[in-house]
Amino acid sequence: MLPSNMRALAAAAGPPAAAAVIGNAFVGRESLGWFRELHRPRMQLPLPAFLAVGAAYYAQLGWVLHRARQTEDRRVRSRALLVLAANELWNAAFFGRRSPRAGFLGVLAFLGPLLALQKSVSSDRPSLIALTPYTLWVIGYDVPWTFQVWRLNPDPPH
Repeated sequence: MLPSNMRALAAAAGPPAAAAVIGNAFVGRESLGWFRELHRPRMQLPLPAFLAVGAAYYAQLGWVLHRARQTEDRRVRSRALLVLAANELWNAAFFGRRSPRAGFLGVLAFLGPLLALQKSVSSDRPSLIALTPYTLWVIGYDVPWTFQVWRLNPDPPH
């Protein structure tokens, strides 16, 4: 049996790690090839920057889950898990469907659970400090970036 601190770490790190593995299943070589062929907005960051933001996101969500476990806040925990799931659905929409339109609409839909989680952690300063940079990133970069990608690469008619 694991010591309690190891169980707490597994409980906090497990869901983000699982989400990263599942979500990245939609981003295979073919999808990355598709992504590289897209017309890119001027604001596009290099791929390593996206990877760094992704790693920070999973770490931040792990921290929020850890804090929710410590404070026994089931609402924050369930909202954090919903944010993880919604983010992976975005991967499926954008990369899995290879659809800039679905990516833009997906990031708009993702704002709902993310902002609900942001509100839920407002009274827990460590979680608030951990989550706020990512929330600002989504609002200030992801939304305009996905919109520009969609505008530059309209989905072909079906």
